[in-house]
Amino acid sequence: MVETMKKKLLVLIPILLLLLPTLLYAEEKVILRVLMPIGGGYTEEAQMELAREFMEKYPEVEVRMEFVGWAELWDKIISSIAAGEPPDVIYIGSRWIPALADMDAIIPLDDYITPEKYKMYPESVWNTVRYKGKIWGVVRAMSTKAMIYNAKLLEKYGILKLPETWDELLEAVKRCHHPEEGVYGYLLAGERFVSTVSQFQNFLYANGGLIVDPETGKAVINSVEGVEALEFYAELAKYSQPNPIEWRREELIELFSAGKGCFYIDHVHNLLRAVKAGIDADAFPIPRGPHAKQPTACVFITDSIAIPKLAKNKEWAWKFIEFMTSLEQQTKFDLALGFVPPMLEERKLMFFQRWYWKPYIHMIDYGVPEAAGIKDWEAVQDVILTAIQKVLLGQATAKEALDEAAARINEIQGVTG
Repeated sequence: MVETMKKKLLVLIPILLLLLPTLLYAEEKVILRVLMPIGGGYTEEAQMELAREFMEKYPEVEVRMEFVGWAELWDKIISSIAAGEPPDVIYIGSRWIPALADMDAIIPLDDYITPEKYKMYPESVWNTVRYKGKIWGVVRAMSTKAMIYNAKLLEKYGILKLPETWDELLEAVKRCHHPEEGVYGYLLAGERFVSTVSQFQNFLYANGGLIVDPETGKAVINSVEGVEALEFYAELAKYSQPNPIEWRREELIELFSAGKGCFYIDHVHNLLRAVKAGIDADAFPIPRGPHAKQPTACVFITDSIAIPKLAKNKEWAWKFIEFMTSLEQQTKFDLALGFVPPMLEERKLMFFQRWYWKPYIHMIDYGVPEAAGIKDWEAVQDVILTAIQKVLLGQATAKEALDEAAARINEIQGVTG
């Protein structure tokens, strides 16, 4: 019996010695935690597939995906950082970068980004993740805006040329405004909601204005460019659907798809939704204001991938970001969700040659970051909403409302003098 056991051990020992490196290797796998949002087209299945593909390429890494709803994403990030246990990779709204950077919660990525990686994106895309001269994230998803119009209504009311300036737009809107027929010249958002701010921002940026000076952080929304933009927004409200103060941008597509609006600003998804509803719709660049510094402009909203300062595996986090934002993976993502492509090479794909993409891709080069230089976007957004609603309700002039807003924004920004 003893002799038999010895023989078995002599056979097993070489096998165990051969397996030992594998067993040790399995125990020493790098654990990479990745926090991703779910909802709005983002699915657990797609993110898990991305993780599986990464692990196939790097078998020494185990990717552990963590999921949270969009509404809880910010709180999840902050609580994990406060606890000293953030994930290695976090998905963020790029508007959060100033706050996270000032908290010393994320790291700049300039040392990781190669010249080859940098050249994959236009400068306007990098600007959405740049703060205090450094780059804090790599863009994963983005949207631009354009002016959508109902071609049949424009033809009916004798609009033969698409507007390029505010004066031309206002003239067209007035000619198209026939509430007695159930047709409104311009569909305008005025409800106390985030998208009302972005709708106004399109006009602010199209007039050469900004919310704050990106270098100093000081409010400049009450400049002549800003005042003109809010005055123009209020003027458009005179030729909009009834009670614009009760409407969100997200709801305006219902009116437009019913043939009740001539012009309004929205993203490509709702242009296509209108077409599917039978509207002869198209889009064009947002008309410029009297103080414009370029032919057009729009608010440029992006989501990006960042690395927390307390991440345990920063080098592997960057490898994951590189993989996630490779041309192959980015293209797969944008085609699946129908997002505006951030990479220059993507624009050459046949999919993005379709007619409805042209104005939205054109706007990339004229996009202005949603929250450039703003340290607390949620608080500043609330201040701007108050200013917009005061003017729409006739409670203040544009100048009065924006002077008040600028003072409050400076308090939020910590700017004095």
